[in-house]
Amino acid sequence: MNQNKRYIPLNASESAVLRDANTLLPRDEVYEPLEEMINEALEKAKIAQDKALNGLREHNAISIDGARGTGKTAVLVNLKSYLKDRDALKDVHILDPVDPTLLEDGESLFLHIIVAAILHDKDVKEAQRTTPNKAIYLNQTLDKLAQSLESVETQENHHGMDKVRAMYSNKQLADCVQDFFREVLSLLEKKLLILPIDDVDTALNRAFENLEIVRRYLATPYVLPIVCGDRALYDEVTWRDFHGRLIKDSSYRRNEAYESAVELASEYQRKILPFPRRLTMPEVRKYWQQSNIYLRDGQNAEVMPLRNFIAWLEIFLSGPVNGLGNSQLPLPIPSIRALTQLLNQCQKLIPTLPKSIKEADSALQAKRAWQMPDVPEKAIEEFEKEYQIQHKAEKREYGPAYAKFAEYLKASLPAYATEDWIESNRSAWISSLEKHFKFEPTGGVAYLVLLARQYWQQWRGTLASQRTGSLFDTPLFQPRAHGHANYQHFEKYHDLTNWSDSLGDRLPKMWFRDLFEIKTILPYPQAEIGCSVSQSFNNQLASSRKHNNQALKGELRKLARGVDSDEKLPGKAGLLLNLLAEYYFYQSAQRAVVLNIGRIFELIIASLLGNVELSDLQRILLAAPFFSAKDLAQDIVVSAQNDPADEESGGPDENVDEDKETPLDSALIALQLEIKQWREGYEIDQLDISPWLVYKVFEKVYAMISDNKTHQNGLNYLTIALNKAGLVFYATWSAFGSFEKGRLFGLPELVTDVGLRSSRNFKQNDHFKMNIGHLAPYKQRVAGRTDVEDHRALFGRKTRTIANALAYHPLRNLVDDVCNTYLSRKRPDSMSGAQSKKGKKKSANKWLSDKLNINFGGKEGDIEKVKKAIRAMPESKCKEIWEEMSKEYKRNSAAKVALNKALELEEKFPGLTGFSDAPAHPD
Repeated sequence: MNQNKRYIPLNASESAVLRDANTLLPRDEVYEPLEEMINEALEKAKIAQDKALNGLREHNAISIDGARGTGKTAVLVNLKSYLKDRDALKDVHILDPVDPTLLEDGESLFLHIIVAAILHDKDVKEAQRTTPNKAIYLNQTLDKLAQSLESVETQENHHGMDKVRAMYSNKQLADCVQDFFREVLSLLEKKLLILPIDDVDTALNRAFENLEIVRRYLATPYVLPIVCGDRALYDEVTWRDFHGRLIKDSSYRRNEAYESAVELASEYQRKILPFPRRLTMPEVRKYWQQSNIYLRDGQNAEVMPLRNFIAWLEIFLSGPVNGLGNSQLPLPIPSIRALTQLLNQCQKLIPTLPKSIKEADSALQAKRAWQMPDVPEKAIEEFEKEYQIQHKAEKREYGPAYAKFAEYLKASLPAYATEDWIESNRSAWISSLEKHFKFEPTGGVAYLVLLARQYWQQWRGTLASQRTGSLFDTPLFQPRAHGHANYQHFEKYHDLTNWSDSLGDRLPKMWFRDLFEIKTILPYPQAEIGCSVSQSFNNQLASSRKHNNQALKGELRKLARGVDSDEKLPGKAGLLLNLLAEYYFYQSAQRAVVLNIGRIFELIIASLLGNVELSDLQRILLAAPFFSAKDLAQDIVVSAQNDPADEESGGPDENVDEDKETPLDSALIALQLEIKQWREGYEIDQLDISPWLVYKVFEKVYAMISDNKTHQNGLNYLTIALNKAGLVFYATWSAFGSFEKGRLFGLPELVTDVGLRSSRNFKQNDHFKMNIGHLAPYKQRVAGRTDVEDHRALFGRKTRTIANALAYHPLRNLVDDVCNTYLSRKRPDSMSGAQSKKGKKKSANKWLSDKLNINFGGKEGDIEKVKKAIRAMPESKCKEIWEEMSKEYKRNSAAKVALNKALELEEKFPGLTGFSDAPAHPD
C-alpha cells in the first residue's frame, strides 16, 4: 500500500489502537518530531551510563498539547507501531501509557501507577523469568526504592532522629529512582525507557501533584516522559495552586498575588515542559485540507479522499455559497474523534456518493461536480481564464468568457454520468446526518438546517390542499422555538433582547413575554412590525379586491401620468398591494395599515421549493406575513376583528357577486399558472436549495429593506407601496447572487452590499451589475437575442444558480411591469438618492460623502480623499458617478469641482465635458 497515503477506516471503532501504520494521521506534525526527540534522548542515555545523577539531571519531558478528542491517546498507543521499522526501536522500550485518572485517594502517581506499570509490563516480566540473575539486582533496587518511598510517606509521623532519617531517605529517593530505571533497562537490554503519561490534566484535583512527580523524579536521562494533556488546563491548575499558596496565610494584596502566581506558573511550566519539546496536535480541519488522506471501507479499499467528502458535505449543508457575509456554515466537527464518529455513522452512505464527487481532483472540483453535474471542469476553467483576462484589461466585456464556456461545453461531454445518485439517497443522508448532529453541542446550526431540509421534503410531498402551514414553520426560521428543551444542549451565543429597544413603543408588553430568556443558536434580524401608511391607503386596497376597481385604476393613471394601455396591470398592482398590506395592527387604539415584506418573500421561496397551487398563494395572502410581529406571536397579538379597509369604505361592497372572479382572483390564478410554467420550463426541480442559503438571504433581505417607520403625511403612499414590493423581489434576487457569485462558478467574489432604496430601473443598479449580472442573462426575452445573450443564458442554466432562475421568475416580470410603468417618471420621495431621510435634498458635500464613503467637508485638502476613493474604480463607474452628480446638482459646488478635478488628475474620465469654469456655488 502506498506509504504516502494515509487512511481513515469508515468502520473505525472507538479504540485508540490502530493496527495499520497507514492510519496514523499526524505524521508530519507529531510522529516525526517525536522520533527525532527520541533519537536525541537515546544519545544522552548512552552517554549517561554509570554517571552520577547530580550531573545528569535534565528536564527532558515531551509535551503533546491538544483538546479532548484530538487524538493524543492514539499517538501514545500507536507510537510503537510507528517506530517498528525504525533503528531507534531496538534500543528503546516503550511502556504502555500511564493513566493518572486511575489514582485513588491517597495514592501516589509514582508509587502506585508508574512503578506498577513498569513491573507489570509483559516484557519486564518475561525478562525477569528468563534472566533471574539480573532480576535479583532489580529486586534489590526495588527494595531500596520501597524503603525510601515508605520513609517519605510516613515522615510526618516520625519525631527526633527518626524524622532526620526519613528526611535523609527523601534526599536519596531520586538516586533510588534512577537506579531502579537503570536496572530495568539492564534487564531489558535497552538504553532508554519511554514513559507516556496520558491525560495529566484530567484529574484536576491531582494535576499539580502529578506535574510535581515529573519534575522531581523523572528528570533522568534513562526515562523520556511524554506528557499529554491540554496545556491551557495545565496553566489554569498551576497558577491556581501557586495563588492558593500565596494567599493561604493572608489575602492581603490579592491582585498582586495573582500576577505573581501567573508569572510563577509560566516559569514552572517552562522548566518542566521546555518550549522546544512542545508538540501540538493538529486541528481536525487540517486533515481534510490535505490531499493524501483517504477514506476506506471494511475491505481496505479506497473509497474517496477525505477532502472530497468534506467539500461535498459543505455544499450539501450550505449550498453553493461563496463564504462572504459568514455564509460558509462551519462544519460541527470539533475533533478527530468527532470526525471518525461521523464517518462511522455514514459508512454505508459514503460509497453511494456520485463518482464525480469521489474522483474529483480537488475540493473545488468536487463542489462543482455536485452543483453542475453536466458541466465539464474544463468549461469552467476556460471561462474563468477568459474572464480574468477581460477583468484585468478593465474592458468589462465578458462576452468572450461566456462564448468560451459554450464552446467547451459543446465540444466535450461530462466525465461522469449522474444516474448513480438517486433521490432516496438524499433522504437517507439527511436522516443520518440529523441523527449525528442532534447530539453535537457545536452542531446546532447544522441540525436546524437538516430539520428544515426534512420539513421541506415533507412540504413538497404533501398535496397543496393538505398543507396547513408555512414552509417557514421550522426552527431555523422561528427563533422563539430555540428556547425548547430539545435545543438546550446546543451552544448559543445570540439572543433577542435588542428587539425590545426598537419595538418596545410599538408593541404591547405581552408581546415580549419570555423574550429575554431565549438564547438563540443563530442571529436574527428584528421582527417586522411594518411601515405605517395613511388610512386613505385602505381605499386603494379595497378597490383592488372589488370587481369595479376604477378607483385604483384612476390612482395608477395619475401616478403614471398617462393612460394605462395594459388592462392587466391594475390587477397585478393590486396583487402586490395586497401581498404587502397587513390589515391588523398590534394596539387596538392605534389601528393602521402597515406594509410587510414577508408575504412576497415567502411566495418567492415557496415557488423555488416546489409546485405552488392556488391554495398555497391564497394561504400566503391571508396569513400573517412571515417574520412579522403578528406571525411570531399570534397568540398574544391584539387584532382587529374587521378589515380596516372595509371599515374605511363603510363595509364590504354589497354589490359584489361572491361567485364572480375579482381582479385579485384573476391575478392570483394567472400568477399560479405562470409559476407552474416557469418551474417546468426552467427545470427548477433540479435546483438543490439549501435552507442555510435561504436563511442567509432572509437575514440579508430583512436587514436591508425591512421597515418599521411611519411615513410622514404628504407622501404618495401608493408609490411607497409599489416601490417596496419591487424592493422585496430585487433585494431577494440580489442577496442570492451576493452569496452565490464566486470561485465555484469561475467568478471573482466581488459583490455590493450598499443599500437598495429604489425599484426604478433595477438593471442600472449596482446590485444587478455586481451581484446578479454575471450569473444571469441581461434579458429574458427570446426574440431578438444575440449570441452573447444566448451564451449567458446557457451559462446560467447549466450552473444551476438561484440568481439565474429568478431572472425568469413570473414575479420579476410582474414587478418589472408595475415598477417601470408606475415608478418610471417619479422616484419615491423617500428613496431618492439626493434626498435625505427627512425628505430634504442633500447638500452636494453630503451626496459625495455618501457616494464615495468619505467625509467631504469642502476643504482644500479634501480633494485627496476624493482621489483616493476613485483610484481603484473603473472608468465606467467614475463616469456614472459624474453624470449622476451633474444631473442631481446643476450648479457648481465645492464637491462638484473636487470630483471634476479628481477625475482629471486620476485620468479616470478621458474627454470629460459639460463642466463650466464658473465659480463654485457655496454648499
